[in-house]
Amino acid sequence: MSNSKRKILFLIESLDSGDAGKALSTLVQYIDKTTYDVTVCSINAGGQYESIIRENVNYKAILTGEGGMKHKMVYKNLPMSMVYKFYVPQGSDVEIAYSEGFATKLLSCSSNKKAKKYAWIHTDLHKNHWTREVFSDIKEETDVYNRFDKVLGPTNLLCEAFKKEFPNVKKPVETVYDPIDSLSVRLKSLNASNDNEAPVKYRLVAQGRLESRNEYGRLLRIVNRLVKESYDIGLWIFGDGSERGILDHYVKENNLQDRVKLFGAHPNPYRYTIQGNLFICSSFSSSVIKALILGLPVIATDSPELQELLKNGECGYIVPNNETALYEGIKKLLDDPQLLAQYRQKGEARGWDFDIEALMVPYENLMMG
Repeated sequence: MSNSKRKILFLIESLDSGDAGKALSTLVQYIDKTTYDVTVCSINAGGQYESIIRENVNYKAILTGEGGMKHKMVYKNLPMSMVYKFYVPQGSDVEIAYSEGFATKLLSCSSNKKAKKYAWIHTDLHKNHWTREVFSDIKEETDVYNRFDKVLGPTNLLCEAFKKEFPNVKKPVETVYDPIDSLSVRLKSLNASNDNEAPVKYRLVAQGRLESRNEYGRLLRIVNRLVKESYDIGLWIFGDGSERGILDHYVKENNLQDRVKLFGAHPNPYRYTIQGNLFICSSFSSSVIKALILGLPVIATDSPELQELLKNGECGYIVPNNETALYEGIKKLLDDPQLLAQYRQKGEARGWDFDIEALMVPYENLMMG
């Protein structure tokens, strides 16, 4: 029976906390094990997602320590074709380089003529062409990508950026969204907890790293302004980072302790998020998708990534990326319950586009070749 399964190989440089490792850890949990025999080969052992991979599919790590002779052989001394022959699992029907750079370079030297080969990108290589350090020049990198059947990325924007940076790659470049564990998000949102929070008319929710780029100081100033204007609102922020102390100080200095709560890196924010009336986003992250999955209306500051995710404002209210515009946008939604309800309805419908069963369909189509 097992011989009839299609053999799938994922090659990745490491299973750390990056987007590729996270996406792959979700993918292997939901892939149809009765149809596919999946092996993940990580060039470097360890990483946040290694245990999940081990529990769900076949797993091999090429390098299990830092430095040393084997490390030099793999990364510097041996020809890529020899590294593939000696260290990469053989005989798959589909071979996937699931991270840019070295993993893509290595798999391009596959001697497996029968296998379909796909290269995945998880970085905007037009803005951040970090893989230059792996290749001698852009011609070599272009030649590598032209050895694959397709190049795939998780957003239209990343795919378009790839085309700009590599105009001479002649293979198809297509969008396949990263899998989101929507089932887990919905399950974790059950048994919502108030934790004796003071009731408010509108609960605002935000999630992300507490860093300057995410502008949480701006959001606190807006909430403070709205409270002074007698809006009955509260704000929950989930996430941690270098600005935690600054934000805590602002909350105390402006007597917002009964209105604002910084939860830090909470193990299950979804049981709180589900109670929100409005999700506020100032930079793209998977937390926006999870808010849509939970049916929250979204207000977001303008960026190409969020325009794509929210269908150019159809599924979420998009405002210019400045404090005044965000303040006016939040106020407009709070003053217009009907408009807020419309964005909740449209956002929830968009959330179903990221249901795990729907997201797995294009992956499984690719694996069938």
